[in-house]
Amino acid sequence: MKIFRIFVFLLAVIMAVLVGYYVYQDNESLELNEETRKNLSGSFVKTPSGVTHYELVGADDAELVVLVHGFSTPSFLWEPTFQFLKNQGYRVLRFDLYGRGFSDRPDKDYGMTLFTTQLEELLAVLNITSPFNLMGLSMGGPIVSRFTHENPHKVKKLILQDPLVNQILSERVSPLDKPVIGEYLAAVVLIPDLIAGNKRSANENKLPAWGEQFEQQTRYKGYRRAILSSMRYMSSHRIVSEYELLAKTAMPKLLIWGTEDKTVLFSESETLIKLMPEMLFEPIEGAGHVPSVEKPEIFNQILLRFLKQDLPE
Repeated sequence: MKIFRIFVFLLAVIMAVLVGYYVYQDNESLELNEETRKNLSGSFVKTPSGVTHYELVGADDAELVVLVHGFSTPSFLWEPTFQFLKNQGYRVLRFDLYGRGFSDRPDKDYGMTLFTTQLEELLAVLNITSPFNLMGLSMGGPIVSRFTHENPHKVKKLILQDPLVNQILSERVSPLDKPVIGEYLAAVVLIPDLIAGNKRSANENKLPAWGEQFEQQTRYKGYRRAILSSMRYMSSHRIVSEYELLAKTAMPKLLIWGTEDKTVLFSESETLIKLMPEMLFEPIEGAGHVPSVEKPEIFNQILLRFLKQDLPE
C-alpha cells in the first residue's frame, strides 16, 4: 500500500509539472475579434469562410501581383517585394493565410482546400475579376499551384519561390502527429522553437522587426492548432501531385530558388524542372529559403524582368 501511495504521489507530481510547463509555455492569451483588430495595421474583410487580414495597394487599373506566404510566417515577410512592386507601378495584394498573422483561425483542416478557398473568396469580395500574376513561397508554392491548375483563366503568370515540393517525412513530424501528445508538444516545444528561431534570424533576413512580428501572431488563440494541422497535412498529402497537375497548365512560369536553402533543399528544384522543362529557372547564389528578403536587389530584378515579358500569342 505504501508503494502504491508513493507511485500515486510521484504520478501527481509529474502531472503537475507537465501541466505547469504547458501553462508556462502557452503563449496564446488573446482573441482575434473586431475589437482587437481595431489596433492592428492593414485591412480586414469578411468572407464566407472567415475574416482575412490583407493589404492592397496600387491603382485599380494597374497590373496585379498576388503574394502568398508559407507555413509559419505571415504576409509581413513580403515587405521588400511588396514595396518594390508598388514603386514599379503594380497593384499588389498580400494577405495572411488562415491561422497565421491576423486572419481568422477556423476550426478546420489547414490544407490546400482551405487556403485555395480563402484566396478565391478574398478575390471575389475585393471584386478582382481580371487575370493577375500569382507568387507563392514555400508552402505557398503548392497553394498557388493548386489555385492555378483549378483556375487557369485567372492567372497570367506564376512565380514559385523556394516552394515546398515533397511531403514531410512522417519521422520528422512524429510524435506531433499523435492526438493529445502532438497538441502538448506543439505548445511546449514546436511554437517556442519557431519563435526562438525567427528571433535569431531577424538580423540575417534584413527585417529587424521580424522576430517581434512573428511572435505577435502566436499570442492569438488558434495559431498553434493551425500550425499543427498544417504539419500533419503536409506529412500525409503528396505535395508533388500539385505540380504534376500544374505541369498540364500552359502559362509562363518562373522558379526562383536560393542555392543555400536549408528548409527546402535546392536539389528539390530538379523535380520541378523535370516536370515543367519550359519553366524559367533562376537560382540565386548564396541565398537561403527566402531570397526575396535575403537578396532583394537580385530577386526583384529577376521578378521584374519576368513580369515585363510579353505573353505568348
